[in-house]
Parts: sequence; structure tokens; C-alpha cells
Amino acid sequence: MGDLETKLNKLRVSIDAVDDEILGLIRKRAQLATQVGEAKQNTGDAPFYVPSREASIIRRLLSQNDAAAECSHETKIPDAAIHGIYREIIGACLALEHPMTIAYLGPEGTFSHTASTRQFGATPTYMACGSLAMVFDEVESGRATYGVVPVENAFEGAVTPTLDLFADMERNVFICAEVQLSIHHHLFSYADNLHEIETVISHPQPLGQCRNWIASHLPNAGLMESSSTIRAAQIVDEARNSSVSALDWKKCAVVGPYSIVDQSELPLMQRNIEDFHDNTTRFFVIGQHDSPASGEDKTSLVMSIKDEPGALHKLITSFAERGIGLTRIESRPSKKQLWQYVFFADIEGHRDDVDVANAIAEIQSKLGGFIKVLGSYPVSRPL
Repeated sequence: MGDLETKLNKLRVSIDAVDDEILGLIRKRAQLATQVGEAKQNTGDAPFYVPSREASIIRRLLSQNDAAAECSHETKIPDAAIHGIYREIIGACLALEHPMTIAYLGPEGTFSHTASTRQFGATPTYMACGSLAMVFDEVESGRATYGVVPVENAFEGAVTPTLDLFADMERNVFICAEVQLSIHHHLFSYADNLHEIETVISHPQPLGQCRNWIASHLPNAGLMESSSTIRAAQIVDEARNSSVSALDWKKCAVVGPYSIVDQSELPLMQRNIEDFHDNTTRFFVIGQHDSPASGEDKTSLVMSIKDEPGALHKLITSFAERGIGLTRIESRPSKKQLWQYVFFADIEGHRDDVDVANAIAEIQSKLGGFIKVLGSYPVSRPL
């Protein structure tokens, strides 16, 4: 044990020295970031948060990590770890440039909250909002610097309330980044076993994403929707602590993220009940600007075209003829006129790319409708 302890002590001393060096370099980076912030303040109109710059930093570091592992044949540091480490470093340095407040669909512990912290780290002030409309309002008013809103799930599709808010032409927000979050749902309940559960409570999206599991394991349970997964847990706890509640808390279950264990006394009953274990939800970061080109970007659009035969084909052709890929397109009622629709599309490329700009101009001038650029932003990867 003596030789082992001596060896470990030497290694620990070396690790301490490396940690000291890392801290010194982080402080040096923070000083440089402060100078960047001062330079931006002097110009007056340069956004301090530039998602394309952050994306290029992380892409470069991930590429270097891959190359180093291949050359040295050492154990590769996981991409998620590299991303997490540098997201915190970037977020801390960004806070020195400008304090940030991030609005999200609350309360704390929701998937929107997790997506927000994955994107901005632990340094900003986080503002929990009671609805998606409130997130947009906080960003538009300037009370929040940015907002994070869910837009679609890989298996359940679009989050339609978010799309409806983007379709509102009076809204003045832009998409400046996207976050892809791997989603896992768990079952929480005070019940002793599954057979006792009569009501399952959650946000509509998790209920849909666990539809088959619930039907198979809780076939007789009714479904109850809540404004968020954390709110579902609060409903059960409120019933538990109330002598007049009509809800039998002992026979209720909640579907939601693991973070419920930090927000409630509800016991975890079953892990990973989502129907598809590669389940992913995409979130948009909204602000008062979008992002400069990063070299690998998307642009989101909302469009309305004249109701005539072949109109949608003409719209798609404007992109196809220029080799611009559509990664998503779907329709929503315009809510202005019966049977009138607007189309949401995500296309490959940045709004400043020549082909993208020409396609947008063609739609505006020739197809008799309108097109609004919701924002251009770097392509993200699932976290």
C-alpha cells in the first residue's frame, strides 16, 4: 500500500498542477471575452450572443478531439462531455460580456428548462414562464434576453402552440439557435403498484410520447393534461396535502423527466417509459436577432400562398430548382380565414446565401402570397 499511495500522491499532485493551468487559461479566456464585449459595446449594434461563433468553436474542438484520439489511440473524451464543458466555459465568459436572462416554459425542471441550461449553462438568470406566449412576450419586451421554446418532437411532431405564435405576423422575434434534446420519460407515483393507478397526469406531449406504454401497462387509467410535467407533479402533491381535493393522489401517476425527483416527493416507479428510446425534441432559441452564417445552417420560414392548383408545387420548386433541401414542411390553419393555411418550412442554408435569398425573393414576387423569415441558425446535434 505504501508504494501505491506514493504513486497516487504523485499523480494527484500532477492533476492539481494541470487543474491550476486550466483555471489560469479559463481566466485568460474570460479576460479576452471581456475585451470582445467592450469592443461590441463601442460599435453599439453588434449582438453579444453569436450562436454561429459558438457553433464553430464547438465543432472545431470536437473535430480536434476526434483527430487526437485517432492519432494517439487514447480513450476519446465523449462528444457530450466536450460540449458540456465548453458550453459552461462559453456561458460564463458570455456573462462577463453581458448579463443574460433566459425565459422558458416553466416551472424549473421541465424539459424546456433542461434545454435552456444545455444551451446557456449555469451562469444566466432563468425566468420560468407559465405559457409559451409569455416566453415570446418576455423576449419581445426585452425583459428576457432570449427565450427557449419547444418546436417539434421526433415522433409526436410539431408543438402546434409554438407554431401558432410564430405565425402571428405581429410578433417580432427571430430564431437564432436550435437545441436538440434527447428525451426520456419516467413514471412517478405514490401508488404501491401499477394496478392501483387510475389517473396519469402530464403535459400532452409526454402523454403522446408514452402512449403505447401507458395503453399496455395502464389500460384502465384515464389521462389528465397539465401545463407542464412539473406542474403535473405539483397537482398530485397539492392533492396529497389537501383535505378537500377531489383527486385521489394515491391512485395518480405522473409522466415526466427525472428532474421531478428534485421538485417533488413523488417516488420514481418506472424508468424510461417512452415508446421510442431515441426520442428527441427540438427547441428554438428566440431573440431579437438571428445568427450570422456558420457554414452549416438552417433557415426557418412561414409562408402563405395563393389558393390555386399547383401553388404548393410552385413553392417547393423555388427551392428544388436551386438545390435547396427542405428538412421540414407542414401546414397550420391561418386562423384568419376559413380553410386558409400557412406553411412552415425549414430549409438548408442561411438567409444570406445567394440561392436561398433568390428563392425567397421569387416566392415573394411571383406566388401571390407572403413569406416571413423566422431566422437562420447553426445546425445542432442531439444532446
